[in-house]
Amino acid sequence: MSAAPPQNPEPPEDEAHRKLVNLIAAIFVLLLAGAAIWVFKNLDEHRRIENCIASGRRDCIPIGDSSAGR
Repeated sequence: MSAAPPQNPEPPEDEAHRKLVNLIAAIFVLLLAGAAIWVFKNLDEHRRIENCIASGRRDCIPIGDSSAGR
């Protein structure tokens, strides 16, 4: 029986392309996670304001002092 020839490793350009694709995928996943966190924080803030307004309070949303810009 003859031994099978060793498999050739991936050419350098294929490895570089694979690393680039992996980097792009990782950046995309991080951006997606950041967007999800931002959306959930905004939804929570809006829920808090709606609950405050529904309870009859009038000071739910702070209004800036008009003299602060002068």
